[in-house]
Amino acid sequence: MIAPAVPRRPPLRLGMAFIPRARFGVARGGLFVCFVRMPLVDRADRPDSTPPMIRLSRLYRLSAAHRPWFSALPGPMPVSLIAALVLSGCALTRTDYARPPLPVPAQFGAPIDGTQRGATAIVAAPVDTLAADIAPWWRAFGEPQLDTLVSQALTGNPGLALKALQADRDALQAGLTDANRWPQFTGNVKGYKSRALDGGMAALAYNGQTRPTSGVNLDISYEIDLWNKLAAQRDAAHWQAAASAWERRAAALSLSSQVTSLYWRLAYLNDNVRSATADLDAANRVVALVEARRRAGSVSALDPVQAQQDRDAVAGALADWERLRDVARHALANALGRPAQTRFAERDSLVPVQLPAVAPGLPASLLAQRPDLAAAETRVRVRLADVDAARLSFYPSLTLNGTAVTGSDSLSRLLANPVGMLAATIAMPFLQVQTARFTTALARNDYEQSVTAFRSTLLTALTEVEDALAARERTTSQYASLASAATLAQRAADLSGARYRAGDIDLQTWLDAERLAREARRRAVQSRLDQIDATLSLVKALGGTLGTAS
Repeated sequence: MIAPAVPRRPPLRLGMAFIPRARFGVARGGLFVCFVRMPLVDRADRPDSTPPMIRLSRLYRLSAAHRPWFSALPGPMPVSLIAALVLSGCALTRTDYARPPLPVPAQFGAPIDGTQRGATAIVAAPVDTLAADIAPWWRAFGEPQLDTLVSQALTGNPGLALKALQADRDALQAGLTDANRWPQFTGNVKGYKSRALDGGMAALAYNGQTRPTSGVNLDISYEIDLWNKLAAQRDAAHWQAAASAWERRAAALSLSSQVTSLYWRLAYLNDNVRSATADLDAANRVVALVEARRRAGSVSALDPVQAQQDRDAVAGALADWERLRDVARHALANALGRPAQTRFAERDSLVPVQLPAVAPGLPASLLAQRPDLAAAETRVRVRLADVDAARLSFYPSLTLNGTAVTGSDSLSRLLANPVGMLAATIAMPFLQVQTARFTTALARNDYEQSVTAFRSTLLTALTEVEDALAARERTTSQYASLASAATLAQRAADLSGARYRAGDIDLQTWLDAERLAREARRRAVQSRLDQIDATLSLVKALGGTLGTAS
C-alpha cells in the first residue's frame, strides 16, 4: 500500500531580472530587479490550475499598452516592488539640460513693450568649445603702443595667471573624476619576521627560530554604474572645468579693457598736464605784465594780487593733474605685472583719435560671446549634474572586488601558491531616507540659485549694453558741442586780453575769461575721454566685439 505523499509548500525562488529602459519609454539604460517567486496553493494544499501567482496584469486592470512588458518579466513580482520601480524608473536617467526662459530683445536699442510677453527672442547659446585667447579687439584703435601694452598684460598679469591656474586645476580634476569609469587597482608587497616570545606551544612550533615571511597582495575594485551616478559626477566635473575656462576668458577681457582704459586715461592726463603747464606759463606772463603796469602807476595794487592768486590756482591744478597721472601710471604698471615705478610709452594727447566703428542694429545674439554670461550658464549645467549625482547616490550600488594573494617563507617560492578571491558588494544607501531627502533638496536649491544667478547676469548684461550704446551716442554729440564751446571760450579770452591791454576792461574780467576758457577746454577733453570709455564699456558688455566682424 502506498502511503499518501505528504503535501509540502512549494519552495521560494529568488531571482534577478534586467528590464530594458525602452519598456518605460526611456532611451537608455534599464532596471535591475530582484524578485521573489512563491507559488500559491489552494485549500486542499494542491497546486492551483492558475499560474502560481496571479499576474499583475490580471490583478490590476492595466491598459493593453503596458501588459506586454509586464508579461515578459521572468515570473511575477510583488505589487509594491513593481509599483516602486515603475514610479522611480522614469527618474533614473541624467536630466537633459534646457536653458531657462530668458526673454531678450531681438536687437539692442529697440524698445520693448513691458506689457507684451511674446515679442522677445532667446539669446543664442554659448558655444561649448572655448577659444584659448580673446579676440584682439583693441587693435581697432590702430595704436601700436596699446597693442604692446595689452599683450604684455595678458602674459604678465598675476591675477590672470591665477585664473589660468584655477582653470587648469579644474581641468585636471575633471580628468581625475573621469577615472571612475575604470577599475581601480591597488597592491602591496610586505615582508616580516616572527619569533616566539615565551614558552608554550608557540615556542615548540618555532623551535627557537626566527621565521621570515613575504607576501604580495593585488586588489581590484570596480563599481558598476547602474544608474548613471558616476556619469553624472563626470558631467559635473567637466562642466566645472568649462566654467573655469570661461571665467579665465572673462578675466582676460576685463584686463584688456582695463589696460586700454588706463592707456587713454594717461593720454587724457598728459593732455591736461600739458594744458595746465601752458596755463601756468600764461599766468606768469600776466603777473609780470600787471606788475610792470603797477610800477608804471597804470593799475592799483589790487591787480597784482589778483594776478598772483590766479597763477597760484593754476599751479595747484597742475600739481593735482600730475598726481593723478602718477596714480594712473602706477595702476598701468600693476596691470602689466610690473613694479609701480615702471614707465611705458604714453600718448601725449587724446586728439586726434579714431574711434572704432560700431555696427548698426547689434543683435542680442552677440551676448553669446560674453564669457561671464557663458560661465553663469555653465554653472547651471554644473548644478544640474550635481542634482543628478546627489539623487542617484542614494540608489543601490554594485561594486565588484577581486584580490590575489600569495605568501611564502622563502622569496624563491613567493609566487608559488597564489590565492584569488572575488566578491560583490551591494550598498543600499536609500535606507538613509532623511539624509537622501535633504541632500537632494540641497542640490536642487543650489541649482535654482544658479538659474537665478544666470538670469541676473543676463539682465545685467542687457543693461550694460544699453547703457554703453546710449553713452556712446550722447557723448558723441556732447563732444561736438563742448569742442565748439572751448574754441569760442578761448576766442573770448583772447579778446578780453586785448581789451585789458587797451585799458577797456579791468584785470578781473580778463582773468575770468581765461578761467572760463580753461574750464571749457578741460570739459571738451573730458567729453572725449567719456566717448572712449563708452566705446570700451560697449566692447566689454558685448564680450569683446563691436559687431563689425563675425
